[in-house]
Amino acid sequence: MIKTLSIPSLSQLPAAVRSFIRPMLFAALGLHAIVLFMPFPKASEKPPEDKEAPVKITQLPTTKANTTKTPKIAAAKPSRPALPKINRPNTNPIVQKSASELPQPQATAEAPQTETRASTKADTATAADFPHYNPSTPNCFGLGLGENCRVATANLSTVAAFYLSAPKAKGFTLTPDEESADKKIYTVTTPDKKTLFLHLFKDELTTVVLVSDSKVADLATLKGSVNIPEDYYNLITELAPQVDRSDNPETNARPEHFANPQLFFKVLNEADLQSGAIPETRSGIDGSPTLILGQAPEVFYNTISTAGLAGTFQVTPKGQYGGGKLYELKKDNITFYMNLVPTKDQGGTIVVTWLKNPAS
Repeated sequence: MIKTLSIPSLSQLPAAVRSFIRPMLFAALGLHAIVLFMPFPKASEKPPEDKEAPVKITQLPTTKANTTKTPKIAAAKPSRPALPKINRPNTNPIVQKSASELPQPQATAEAPQTETRASTKADTATAADFPHYNPSTPNCFGLGLGENCRVATANLSTVAAFYLSAPKAKGFTLTPDEESADKKIYTVTTPDKKTLFLHLFKDELTTVVLVSDSKVADLATLKGSVNIPEDYYNLITELAPQVDRSDNPETNARPEHFANPQLFFKVLNEADLQSGAIPETRSGIDGSPTLILGQAPEVFYNTISTAGLAGTFQVTPKGQYGGGKLYELKKDNITFYMNLVPTKDQGGTIVVTWLKNPAS
């Protein structure tokens, strides 16, 4: 049998208890009513978090945020039109060119924009007999050309008028060769029937007068030229008495003497090489590479240094080229390079003279 507990009603409680409970009951009911009917502020919405790494963007005018996340679309890259393929010619490692390599009237023209060595290997006595405009100063631009290159303090037409008359009195014949607003070039026939070239170049208020045995294209070419001092070649001639800078098979090095002939000669096909044809030396080589038999490069360097190279020139090692040591030589304001290359059989030395650093 389940027993139940009887809870006394409020009226059965003593009067003192009823007086305490009744106010408390009404207070609790009032508090519940206030809580139930009192309005609460609406919580502010939180913007969606961007989980991606921040990127730099251009600031745009502010707009209402769209909480709907849209997929990212990669911007299409503008297509580039296909460019035509251009076959560019291979350039030589050296841009400076010896005037002895300049095209003669019967030769084919070389590529333009090459620096040219102003040659003064013409008969010096004949060149000295050639009249000079007065006033003028020798050794133009400090190139070491001496009397063969002078700067006249007069305009081009005035200097040209002098040379059209004065040389005739000494037996020279002048024939116009090229003429423009900035230059006049004449072919000169000497009394002993040799051919020279007289160049008159306009240089602001002065005129540059050059006499040489080969033509020089313009004033810029002349200013960039190098005239290697005769002291240097005299030393080589003393150490290799058979040297002939024009053509001497006894002392002129041929491609087969080099371990890497392509670094010193313009490329010929195998058939030409087998036939014994000697290719043209690369631009920047002065004269013909000289073959010194019986002396390794170190021995020859000591020999030529003792013979006067070290006392005449400022010599600075510049690394290697073509398997041989490279030296920078300076005298006054003239700079050129001596390359001592061992022969292919290691039995001698090839002296290659460069007008510009071949390794640069």
